[in-house]
This record gives sequence, C-alpha cells and structure tokens, in this order.
Amino acid sequence: MNVLSENELKEVLQVMKDGDLTYYEKNKEAILTSMVQHIGSPDGGLRDRLIYTMFFRLIIEQKDIDFDKMSELLETSLHDLLFHRIEETQSDAVFTRAFTTLLMALILHRDVEEDFLTKDQFQQAAEGLIRYLQLERDTRGYVNGKGWAHSIAHAADAVDELIANPKLDPKSFPELFHVIINQIMRSDVLAHDEDERLINPLLRLLEQGMDSEVIHRHVEQLPHHLEECKQHLDEEKYWYVVHNVKTFLKSLYVRLNEEQRHDLIQPSILATLKKL
Repeated sequence: MNVLSENELKEVLQVMKDGDLTYYEKNKEAILTSMVQHIGSPDGGLRDRLIYTMFFRLIIEQKDIDFDKMSELLETSLHDLLFHRIEETQSDAVFTRAFTTLLMALILHRDVEEDFLTKDQFQQAAEGLIRYLQLERDTRGYVNGKGWAHSIAHAADAVDELIANPKLDPKSFPELFHVIINQIMRSDVLAHDEDERLINPLLRLLEQGMDSEVIHRHVEQLPHHLEECKQHLDEEKYWYVVHNVKTFLKSLYVRLNEEQRHDLIQPSILATLKKL
C-alpha cells in the first residue's frame, strides 16, 4: 500500500472536504493510513484544517470508519504516536503527540455513542492519556508558521471524553482529578486558554459523581502548594505557576457562576485568590 506524500494527501483531502468522496471510497485504506502517517505534519493547513477535520467528519459526522478500523487507529495512537519523541520540548514532534490526542478524543466520543471498545482497550486508552499528561513537556500553544500545537488543551479534550464514558471506573476519579489539576502547576506559561479546556474534564468529573468537596479542599490548599513550589523553582518559573493558578481559578469561578452550581466551591476560589 502506497502512502501518499503530503502534497498528494492535501489534494485528496481538499477534494473530500469539498464533498467529493469518490476517490476515498475506492482508496479508503491508503488514505486513512496516509492521514495517520502525516497526522503531525508541521504544515498546519494539512494537519489541522484537513487531516483533523476529515477525521472528525469520517468518525463523528458520517460514521464512515468502522469499529475494527477505529480500534486499530486507537492502538496505533497509543503504541506509535502518543509518546513520539516525548522527551523533546521545542521540536515538531509535539504536533504528532498533540493531534494524536485529538484523534483519540474522536474515537472515545464515538465509543460513548456506540460502545465498540472492549474494557481492556478503553483502560489502555485511559492509562495512556494519564501517562501522556504526566510526561508531556512541550506546552506551546500557537507556533508561528506552523499553527496550533496546544498539547495540554487537546489532551484535556481527550480526557473529557474519557470521563464521559460509562466504562470509566469511578475509582479512577482521584487519579484523573490530580492529573488534570497538576497541569495548572506547570512552570511554563499556559497562555492559550488551556485553563478553560482543563475545566471541562474537571466539571465532567463532578457530573459523573465526584464529590465537589474534593475540588473545594484542593482550592483551599493551593496557597500551600505554591509555597512548596517556591522552594525549588527560580523566581521567574515560580511566577509562571502563580499566573497559571490565578488564571485557572478565575476561569473556574466564571464557569461555575454561569452554570449556577457547586456553590461550595466559589467562596473558596475567592478566598484563595485574595491570598495569592
């Protein structure tokens, strides 16, 4: 099976995006393989506006990709793509990792609707996403000339789909809560609305039954956690963490106020912000 070059794939996907699926219907396997091969292309037009957009259409809107193929795509994501050059912090490899989490989010969303993943496949996806968020060090949002990387925001979307899935064991809630909340303690500035995207899976945990007291207690302890950070970070990095925490708390307060629920949390947010 021939993998299409980036330019060939762009031409094919643009035709598909315009509504003509004739070539795709005859060459599905080659096109899907090529989309996976180039999922992390530094060409933002190909990566974001064509490959991701077409995966969204084929998996969510048209439901064209069958269960076996989606299971295969999930396995490829976990074993070949999600941890691709994970130790690198300023390379194009982040595009592969970040857009793999978006592909996983689509597959997990479809599984909520049609329940095709085995419990083992789902558990592997959960463990993979948790490990990914623990290991990812490249937190760039928009990269000049190459478009969005947005690794933390994209992973948050995938975790949100994970939590929405009935297969998730509530015993996993504490681990997921901590992996989500730990993202705001990063010593890199999260400047592209990552806070808002991280709030989605956090509130999803509450929807699925996690006690709001967990968030309430953690919010109250944030000044203490920041003091601990101050002991081992230089001043610049420390103030990056403070920025991330304050931005997150403000966004969480607004979101809770809009939805008019979990009243216990809002006063603790205001009290904590006054201490920072």
